[in-house]
Amino acid sequence: MKLCSPLGHSVTSTLTGKARPHSLEGLRIGLLDNTKAPVDKMLAHLARRIEERIPGAKPFYVSKSVMSRPASAEAMESLRQNTDVVINALGD
Repeated sequence: MKLCSPLGHSVTSTLTGKARPHSLEGLRIGLLDNTKAPVDKMLAHLARRIEERIPGAKPFYVSKSVMSRPASAEAMESLRQNTDVVINALGD
């Protein structure tokens, strides 16, 4: 019999977030779809509302390829290069 500890080992992260913007006006807003239903419909609606209500804001849509896995390195790089802020939508 092999016993395994559920505690694991802690890992320190050096990631830091950016300060929140005071306004979304003129920003590129990333919309990250986790591919669960009905996120695609929610984000399409949100993109329309952003364009209607926030002057100069531009939605940028990215979809994960598999809902149960992290977004690909390519998707994350695309968001990094093309957006100022990101909204991650989860469905179910």
